[in-house]
Amino acid sequence: AVECLCNLGHQRIGFMTGLEDSDVGRDRYEGYKSGLSKKGIEADEALVFRGDYSFQSGIDGADYFLKLDNLPTAIMCANDSMALGAMNRFHKAGLNVPDEVSIIGFDDIDIASQIIPPLTTVSAPINEIANRSFNMLESLIVGKTLENRHVALSAGLVIRGTCARLENKAVVT
Repeated sequence: AVECLCNLGHQRIGFMTGLEDSDVGRDRYEGYKSGLSKKGIEADEALVFRGDYSFQSGIDGADYFLKLDNLPTAIMCANDSMALGAMNRFHKAGLNVPDEVSIIGFDDIDIASQIIPPLTTVSAPINEIANRSFNMLESLIVGKTLENRHVALSAGLVIRGTCARLENKAVVT
């Protein structure tokens, strides 16, 4: 997701974290920082809002970014609910997504494709996660030893309508 935003010309990319006391929350935040590093962008803690995965924390995160002297040109959210909250707040503030701020969510919940503009998001392989989890549980029930207790699966970026090329945007300060 960071690579996609950088390829669109974004360098000032904000992030709304999820719960950082969870593996998923930490992994998504680390992925954001790693993506910035790979593109030669230094992580800036001022561009990080500590959220809790709720729609309301997306609104609160948008308010946080709106109070900065220089609004990020793009914001990644640790889940789609926060992305939707941010989109709602930016709309109420008179900002256009994606023309004035690009947004990417995570999880690809059903409504992500149904809103206007449809949300660009990272889609986790939910069915494969469920299948592997069931198989692991079944193995434990029948007394088998698990070969892999931790399995990493790849997620994919679903590009929709909430990201725009930076040079097409009016930069808000």
